[in-house]
Amino acid sequence: MRPPRTTVTPGAAIVAIVTVLSLMRVGVPDVRAQALPANLSSGADPAALADMTPSETTDRPLSDIQTLKAASDETLGSEVAFAISGASVTNGYGDWYGFHLRGLHHEGNSTFLGEVAELQRFGERTTFGSINYITDFDADWYGAVGFSGTTAGTILPSARFDVSINRKLLPQRSLVLSVGAGYAWNRSDHKDQLYHVGLIWYVVPQWILEAGWNYDIDSPGSIKAPAYYAAVTYGEVGKSLIAVRGGYGREAYQSVGIANQLVDFDSKEASVRWRYWFTRKWSTQLQFEYYHNPFYNRYGGEVSALYQF
Repeated sequence: MRPPRTTVTPGAAIVAIVTVLSLMRVGVPDVRAQALPANLSSGADPAALADMTPSETTDRPLSDIQTLKAASDETLGSEVAFAISGASVTNGYGDWYGFHLRGLHHEGNSTFLGEVAELQRFGERTTFGSINYITDFDADWYGAVGFSGTTAGTILPSARFDVSINRKLLPQRSLVLSVGAGYAWNRSDHKDQLYHVGLIWYVVPQWILEAGWNYDIDSPGSIKAPAYYAAVTYGEVGKSLIAVRGGYGREAYQSVGIANQLVDFDSKEASVRWRYWFTRKWSTQLQFEYYHNPFYNRYGGEVSALYQF
């Protein structure tokens, strides 16, 4: 069998990009509140703490963190979330379960995000952890670096490193171009070079449009897997937000348990995410997901409670 494709960057390219990021950091005060809709410049995007655990080995680099950065400003402080996830998987591949603890802290020009999760997928159990750092270079440029890994098993990479650079465009800086790359090491001896290009457009105060392209080169075999996605978010931070996302493409590699791998196949996915604020500090989020490949279907969801302080 052949697994879903991933997206990763060679070590040399990562080192070069990280060097550029460190040289460009200038600590200019954040001015995003002047460039983005007021309802999005006062808090985290609903995806920020709700979608950090990857569903697949090669989910897009830094996940929805780019949307968070573009939508937040210095008024964003800290947030913690606890979530429970689950999914029904067809054709005997085994259901999924997960418990997630996520945190976010925003200070000055920098945002830190982290997660620890206990996961069971395809009959394997592991502990997943991630840390992501985002920083402004000036009013138009910002960069992000992320590292994640697992303690055991093959369902997610043993280690993964991602880096991106992002540019705000248009007179009001309402369009964000993101270019990223990453590299993943898997206990099954697969290695993935991951590349990503995406756009986030804050069309009007309550609408966000997003589209992107991921490209993975998996080895051994040098299997190449392009994939595409688009998303729409509507609502107001502090009240209610809903996001709809869809994607399709090739997957280079997916581990579905020890010594059981899928390679080089098509897949598609769709999700709906709704976040609702009960008070200024407390909110909840519901997420529903559908995923299909030639070998199985997955129907899942997640419920989380979030607290801002």
